[in-house]
Amino acid sequence: MQHERKMIIGGNWKCNGTLQSVKDLVNNVLNQAEYDSNKVEVIVAPISIHLSTVKALANDNIKVMAQNVSATGNGAYTGEVSAEQAVDFGLEWVLIGHSERRNVYGETDAQVGTKVARAQANGLNAIVCIGEHLEQRESGETNNVLKTQLDAIKGSVQDWSKIVIAYEPVWAIGTGKTATPAIADETHAYVRSWLSENVSAEVAQATRIQYGGSVNAKTAPELIQQQNIDGFLVGGASLKPEFKDIISTMNTYPEASA
Repeated sequence: MQHERKMIIGGNWKCNGTLQSVKDLVNNVLNQAEYDSNKVEVIVAPISIHLSTVKALANDNIKVMAQNVSATGNGAYTGEVSAEQAVDFGLEWVLIGHSERRNVYGETDAQVGTKVARAQANGLNAIVCIGEHLEQRESGETNNVLKTQLDAIKGSVQDWSKIVIAYEPVWAIGTGKTATPAIADETHAYVRSWLSENVSAEVAQATRIQYGGSVNAKTAPELIQQQNIDGFLVGGASLKPEFKDIISTMNTYPEASA
């Protein structure tokens, strides 16, 4: 069966890199990646002070994304970068609600919803992260947790074509643990069913759902074969040469499944 949705891979560089290492990463890894941009979208998220460098060096097919966006607009908000400023800078994408923002910095579901609204109001595409902790997974609460997180953004979205959902089980981020392909696909299927019930069947079919959580060149090929996995949000491996291999894995899937 042909995969209807365009594959999307994000590289979340988190708080890593020097000016030189970032230049090397763009020149030696990103710009060397081989993929069909009609089938695969590649987006990377450096720290804010590296955005202009990456934007200048990356080839035209690679999109550059902010790792966060302010819940407030312009004004007396020290340390923030507004959605308006992201647009003015030429960005098209922002990352919202990553588990580290939620867990380390205390972002609530409501704040995530506000940030999504700010992105939507300014025409930005957003990768919105959701995911459960290990104890929630083990106690069978996964779908309830995801429902709560999705319910919190529902009222903020007018244009679902500008939303990508990244399912990132918190217990698999940076731990080396990866959800099995079957578990990941089952959870993605739940997210798609939530979209169908709460938005529309058309949006459920069209919305791309990424998997994140210790994705690497070894785990990617089997994960990407799953029906409901439309790509990856990659953390640590996106800082390494193997990011090229993960991208090329995605490039082959739509053809292989035709």
